[in-house]
Parts: sequence; structure tokens; C-alpha cells
Amino acid sequence: MSSRSRLITLIAAGAAVVVVAAVVLSLVLTRPKETPLPDPVAATVPVALQADGLPKDASVGVILTLGQSGEPGSEYNRAAQGAVVAAQRFAQGGTPVALRAENDRGTEDGARAAVQALSGQGVSGVVITSTGPQAQAAAQKAAELGLPAILPYTEPSAAAPTTWTTGPTATAVDTALQSALAGKTRVLIVADGAAAPASVRSVQALNLENFADVAELAQEAAVQTGDQFRPLAEDAPEGTEPVRVAEPADALVVSAAAPQRLARLVQALQSRDVSVPMVLPAGAATPAFATTLAELDGTASGQLVTVTPAAGDATALQQDAQGRGMSAFLSAVRLAAGNTTITNLTGDAPFSADAWAADARSHDAIVALVRAAALAGSSEPAKVGAALGTLSFGPGEGLAGPALDFSRPAALTAPAVPAYASAQDLGLRPPDEAAPRVVWVPAPAGS
Repeated sequence: MSSRSRLITLIAAGAAVVVVAAVVLSLVLTRPKETPLPDPVAATVPVALQADGLPKDASVGVILTLGQSGEPGSEYNRAAQGAVVAAQRFAQGGTPVALRAENDRGTEDGARAAVQALSGQGVSGVVITSTGPQAQAAAQKAAELGLPAILPYTEPSAAAPTTWTTGPTATAVDTALQSALAGKTRVLIVADGAAAPASVRSVQALNLENFADVAELAQEAAVQTGDQFRPLAEDAPEGTEPVRVAEPADALVVSAAAPQRLARLVQALQSRDVSVPMVLPAGAATPAFATTLAELDGTASGQLVTVTPAAGDATALQQDAQGRGMSAFLSAVRLAAGNTTITNLTGDAPFSADAWAADARSHDAIVALVRAAALAGSSEPAKVGAALGTLSFGPGEGLAGPALDFSRPAALTAPAVPAYASAQDLGLRPPDEAAPRVVWVPAPAGS
């Protein structure tokens, strides 16, 4: 690294420390925090990353579902821009890696064709950032070709020796969901095109298909939570006073077939002054949910709860190794956004346009594949996959999110936890007046 690059890196890291210190003083949570235990990772995590042994021709493929209008599988295509940040960090460290992006077009055939195309381009592995059937098809095709594949946002439909997920398993999500609902005895399910988890015991379920529109559904939900009066019967005597339900629901589990529809449902419930906690599926943590909620003038507040690994911006406030890893990642986001020559994965827009959404999961998937290629000293997929299967990583290796152990198909080592929405600007990303403000703050362990 040149002296100038080293200086820029140190300045950015120092700035991040100052910003985080200021935010720690201002961000007040209503739940107690545990004192973090000391850890052996260095007091700072460098912004620039190095990968000694990485072949000069190293490249990694990224598969996306493109679209901004609610196309199934596209909910993470802006979050996937974290891959760009990882590539930039390695370039800063003098070990550049090329990223090759392909659009799966939202279909299974398109996904298989995307994997085939990337294999033909000589990539060492692929990161599949889509969800749904096309993500499963892509994973299966990669396994057939012996191409290492990481799925940050979903699980593969079938296990394969060179296929990993770095998100929480369905079991982990269910455990966190039960934690989020602890102490709630009258749970109401409100759904739009998606079934609630089978483990949720509810007193009632309201489905949009049984109502004229989302407003009518939200009104009935508000009645059931006691936030609105029961409507009077048409034949009620004059002067009859409206009443509230005798045993109101004390929590909602809100589910929808897409993050955009979830945001629409949440905003409708908020407009009816529903006051109980709303527990939301994983789609709430997507850029698509945040964007749609902002467009509808919905509110990001602690009333909204989702379940997710502690991998969001708020972890930069932690005084531990993961906090330092996330701070370094966010410093890299700011540096990349400030360079007008850096584009998004598809090269059709500046990275800065998606800097608000680029996430740790896509970043960490790239870091893992690059580290494996460096250990193997080869770009051959078979060697990279074999090396990756022996590795585990944490902040010391450049991860921004929780530690990953690739000796098992579900590489995430941290549990999913309840996380609470906040509209507070943490000041850790580049200023962007157009960006929605939804930060998910994980509940402290044991809370």
C-alpha cells in the first residue's frame, strides 16, 4: 500500500472512531446492556485488506435478481453492493479481485444460465444474493459444476459439499421469534400472501384475502388490539356507546409475501394507531422494506421487531471485536462512496447511489471466497472450495458481521436475535438525504 493510501485509511478509521464515540453517547436504548468481554482481536481493524497468495487473475461471481419494482428475489440486490466494498478493501491492500455479476432474471432457467456464464468466465466461486426458487436453482447448478457457492440471504434446498449459507437457519429464526414473543399471551397474526411460522400460537389470524383492502384489514387488526372501538351494529339503539374488545391482542406477527407488501401492511397498521409490538419476518431487514416504508410515510420505531443476526450498522457501537470489524467496513463504505469512479456491481450506476444499503453479509461472502483462494494459492474452483471448507473467520480476517465457520453448511456461528427498528441516523454512512432511515438495533444478550 502506498503512503498516501495508508494515510487515507488511517484518517478514515480515526474518523469512524470519533463518530461512533459520539453516537454511543446519544443512542439510548430502553433495554439494559451487558458489559462486553475482552477479546484477543487488535484494538483496530484495518480498512484495507490483504490476501497473501491470491492469484493475480482471481475473480468471484455475484448473481442478482435485478429490478426495483418488487420482483421476487430482488429485495437484496442493493444490499448485495457490499460485495463492491469487499473488493475495494482488497484492492487497497494490494491484492485486487475482480467481481463478475450476472442477472438471473428472476427465473430458475435464468439462474442456471447465470451460473453457467460465470463458470465460463473463470470465477473461483459465486455469491448468490437472490432468494426463492431461482436462488435454489443457482445453488444446484453451482454444485453440479463444482463451483463454490455462498448464499447470504437464504438456505439451499439441498446440502452440497461446496454450498454454504451465511444467514440464520430456519430453526435459529424460529428460536429468535419465540424470544421476541416471550411473555405475550394473545398473539394476533396479520398476513398478506404469506403464512406465519407454524410455531406461533395465535388467538386469531387475519388474512388480506378475506378483506376488501389493506385498510380494512388494518382496521380490524386495530379493533382486535383494542386500539380502535368495535364498530356498532347497524341495528344498535341510538345512543349506544362503542366499546373495545375485552381481551385485546398484546402482539402482532405480521407476514407478507414480499418486503414491499410487508411495508404497506405495517404502514396501514400504524395509520390505525396500532400500539402493540409488531414482529416482522426477515424481509423487514431488506433495503426494499426500508424504501417502501419511507415512500408510504411509515415510521421506523421500536414498536417494529424483526429477527436477524447482529450484522447491522448498530453493531459498530459495540466495544468489542465485531464492533471494530463493522466500523472498518463502514469506513470502507464511506471511502468507496466518495470515489466517483467506483460503480455498482453491474457497472450502470455509481456505488454511492447504493452506499446506504450495502450490507455486511454480501461483503463477508466475498471476503470468505477471497481468503479461500489465497489459502489455496489457486483460482480453480475445486481447490478454492476444498480450502474454504477448512476455514473459519472473524473480525480479525476482515469480516464485518458475525463469525463464520465453513466446516459446516450453515456457516453462521451467531444466533438470530430480536432487533428493534430505529429511525436514528447513526452518522456512519455517507450523508444521503434520499436514503430511508431504518436501523435495526439488536437486543442485548439475555434481555
